[in-house]
Amino acid sequence: MDTAELDLARKEIDRINDALTDLLVERMKQVDMVAHWKSINHQPVVVPDREKVILDKVSARAGEKYAAGVREIFKSIIAVSCAREVQDMTISEKDICSGK
Repeated sequence: MDTAELDLARKEIDRINDALTDLLVERMKQVDMVAHWKSINHQPVVVPDREKVILDKVSARAGEKYAAGVREIFKSIIAVSCAREVQDMTISEKDICSGK
């Protein structure tokens, strides 16, 4: 890879970062709606079965080469989402996200 190819690759990464940012903001808006529903219905923030399904699904979609990395990224996304839910609703201490 020469410097011109490197520059092109970095521009593509920047474009992807912009798209990811837009999608993450869209996701957080949906998290806000879920938090509102959970608050009204007195439901816990953490739903371990749902988290497992999400992590398994994204790992499988990423393929063997990228599965572990994508799984870790989604663990972080879920932890941030849970923290946002906690911030947006009143819940008992046992329901606070573990970040696992």
